Amino acid sequence: LAGEAAAVVPGAPGAPVRLARCCTPVPPDAACGFAVRGGAVTVHREECPKAVEMVEGGRPALAVRWRSDSVGCRVTLQAEALGRPELLADLTEALAQHGAAVVHAEVEPPRQQRVRHTYTLRLPDASGLPRLMRAMRRVPGVYDVSRAVRVHP
Repeated sequence: LAGEAAAVVPGAPGAPVRLARCCTPVPPDAACGFAVRGGAVTVHREECPKAVEMVEGGRPALAVRWRSDSVGCRVTLQAEALGRPELLADLTEALAQHGAAVVHAEVEPPRQQRVRHTYTLRLPDASGLPRLMRAMRRVPGVYDVSRAVRVHP
């Protein structure tokens, strides 16, 4: 994945770098890495609950920096909205207009007329993320869009 080559871990030169799926870090997020089996390094956003848990558990965090010439990234966003007909179509239209390719989508059943859409996206450039999130918030019925962090039991 192009976004994974965007992260450099100076403390582990030559190690394969993977972006954590739980928090999908992208440039310019503050990030840290953790050595995993096989000599690879998994990169998390610093505020990711999993990263915080590992640091508190004594696992050493490795410094991470983003390459300036990186192209493309993968990110997971959650849209909180009031349920209505055509909401899915309107949100995916906003994603498409900003060049986001949907890798995975999940729509939770409505609860008290509120619904959560979770999208894992591939973006051509992380710098477009704030614009994309604003466009999603402008979709009628959407009242919040945030970066998703999956919490594992």
